[in-house]
Amino acid sequence: MKLPVIVYFVNASSLFAAIAGIVRYKRLNNAMKVFSVFCVLTCLMEIFELILNRKHINNTFISNYYVLVEVIFVSVVYLLSLGNKRMQRIISALALLFLCIWVLDKIYFDVSGQVNIEMAVTSRIFIILISVLTIHTIVRQTNHPFINTPIFWVSSGILLYSTGVALILGSMNELIRMGISYYLAAWYINWSLEILCNLIYTKGFFCTAKYQISYGS
Repeated sequence: MKLPVIVYFVNASSLFAAIAGIVRYKRLNNAMKVFSVFCVLTCLMEIFELILNRKHINNTFISNYYVLVEVIFVSVVYLLSLGNKRMQRIISALALLFLCIWVLDKIYFDVSGQVNIEMAVTSRIFIILISVLTIHTIVRQTNHPFINTPIFWVSSGILLYSTGVALILGSMNELIRMGISYYLAAWYINWSLEILCNLIYTKGFFCTAKYQISYGS
């Protein structure tokens, strides 16, 4: 199956964010350094998926394991960004709960060669929850314009993308019943959101240097 042109724009935007993280790495705080590593891994994952797709090799295992990788990285980034001990404990507890759910799902319910939609939706709900908690804490505790705070852009981008993906994946069966055009439209929305979020991440990497140093430094 020939991939739509927009998929290559998604890969390009992912590469752009990864390069921004690498270029700015030495000037980032610990949380953003971890996020820059995540962006590089995401870019490599997407390239690997693209290569397998072009060779007509099933690549669903990548996205199924990426779910866990993403949750771990996002949780660590948020933990390093927040100075609120109570919020750190909440995020840590939620991350541990998700890990247990993922392991149990992998053992008892995982179907080889298929995308695990249920776990993908579960991970998005988890990420939405901890993103909302993080943004709320940042807005309350930051004593300078929070739009100059790198983690604000990162968490906002993650929240935007996760919300969109959760809605799309959650209604996937209904979209398929409605017709192929609706199904394809949903994927184009997903890809567009990913491009937008990569641009938001890039903005976060280039926030004013004096606001880069935070609790995770």
